[in-house]
Amino acid sequence: MHELTLLYGVVQKVEQVCKENDLDRVDAIVIEVGEATSVIPEFLQDGYEVISDDYDFLRGSELIIERIRAIGRCRGCGTEFPVVANKGLCPTCGSFDKDIIEGADFFIREVRVMETQ
Repeated sequence: MHELTLLYGVVQKVEQVCKENDLDRVDAIVIEVGEATSVIPEFLQDGYEVISDDYDFLRGSELIIERIRAIGRCRGCGTEFPVVANKGLCPTCGSFDKDIIEGADFFIREVRVMETQ
């Protein structure tokens, strides 16, 4: 399950952010997962619940996953369309030949920290 490998990478990056900003903990990590990736959000969520307890700075935090719709551009006619909803086929000309122009990424969008007074 490569989702755990991705999660450990996220944890390393967030740990680095915490050290650079003198933070003891984070409240939430927001990641974006494109539909055109091979990442399964449910596996990320399940894995995070397990590994977050192993790190003091993550204990009690939340993983927020935002799915980004995969958009393709047909190489034949230029139509932009939602890839998954159309099973990869251009709704205008029926071609399968396309470029993915959105929704092929996986990245950390935000690290949330509640201000303490």
